[in-house]
Amino acid sequence: MESCRNVLIEFVYREAHAQIQSLGSGIRHKYSVNEVIAYALNRLPAMFASTDVELQQKRQECLLMRENITKMTRQALIAVCSDPLRQPQPLADIELANAPYALFCVQELLGWQNLMWCDVSKAIEEALENAIAKYNFENLPPKLSKYGALGRRQINTQMTDDTAQKCSVASESKQSEYDIYMIESNHLVHSLERLVIRIAQKLARNFPPTELKFIRLEDVLARTLNQLPPLYSTSEKGLNHLRNYAKMNIVSEVTIMVHEAMLEVRNLSYQKINPLMFHQIRHEREHALVAVSKLLLNRDVKWQNLAEVVAQSLEQAKMGNICWERSSSKTSVPAKGGFEKQFM
Repeated sequence: MESCRNVLIEFVYREAHAQIQSLGSGIRHKYSVNEVIAYALNRLPAMFASTDVELQQKRQECLLMRENITKMTRQALIAVCSDPLRQPQPLADIELANAPYALFCVQELLGWQNLMWCDVSKAIEEALENAIAKYNFENLPPKLSKYGALGRRQINTQMTDDTAQKCSVASESKQSEYDIYMIESNHLVHSLERLVIRIAQKLARNFPPTELKFIRLEDVLARTLNQLPPLYSTSEKGLNHLRNYAKMNIVSEVTIMVHEAMLEVRNLSYQKINPLMFHQIRHEREHALVAVSKLLLNRDVKWQNLAEVVAQSLEQAKMGNICWERSSSKTSVPAKGGFEKQFM
């Protein structure tokens, strides 16, 4: 979940990368950083947080665990060295469905680096304009032959301008926050997270609406997962195994924990509700999705379908179709053979 995170992940992530990089270049490829992280996290205490206040508190606790983090990561390197005969089935996209992963997918589609939510609309528009310019570049009408060099130069300039800047630029502190935010897009999943969410949603029916508004799912999830063993997986088989184990052995205990967490969160929220973790990035995301919806002619755009919508729009642009609201600075490059008007 976007605003509920095991704070240890960022510490184990850095340690795993550092230890893998310290190995010889000939053996680094044998290690999956996600498997190393999952192995280490499953042998360290859970440190889930859902608010900015808890995030800072948990980070201080994690700093005191540095020696143990280093030790467990070293053990993970020994345990998860890849076997060429073992090819585990990766996690399905639906298992990785979260807002950071959606942003990562769009970043890959558009060929950007360090894409931030505040730049998503601009990045999509530039990609669409580049696609339509390429279409027109490849489909100049024969009658433009006497203007060929001029026409091609104008379109090529448009394409170059649209692809020149493909990296989000932000302050060091904001970039650091996004780096940590995007760790959630890695291919590892806590096998109990979905179970806890499902139980919490079911138990919510027993609370009156006046109380439910004080019970945030992120807070309940963090408190419950901190009482349960960390059970991370990086493969479909491993995830199914862990979920079946939970279903057969600990559902009753988890239900009690979730209910107690909901009561605790409700009582604490009566006094004060702290801002959720990454609340500023979440705010950026909400504004970004509104901007993308407007850009794409008021399509229904959510983070859950963002990558799919962007892929469909790019395909339309590659076929010469205008499927977005073009800004005034872009309207000089028409679609579907409209270049004659520029040179008549």
